[in-house]
Amino acid sequence: MVETTQRNGWVTLSIADNGCGMTPAFVENSLFRPFLRRRKRDLGIGMFHAKMIVEAHRGNIQVKSELGSGTTFEVMLPLKSLAE
Repeated sequence: MVETTQRNGWVTLSIADNGCGMTPAFVENSLFRPFLRRRKRDLGIGMFHAKMIVEAHRGNIQVKSELGSGTTFEVMLPLKSLAE
């Protein structure tokens, strides 16, 4: 599921799946760490780069995940530009 909302000066892009989910420890300690690979073919930089890009635009990424139930990522970005 993909959804966008606007509230209190922020736009939020939510992306959810019903996959295997992640443990709280993995989300907290590993998800955004660079070069931490889960599979051989991965570089381990995707989520790290995504977080850096979002934060460079004064936003943030929130993750809600439950083992066996899936994961939701919320990318929140301010509606006002840096120039304002």
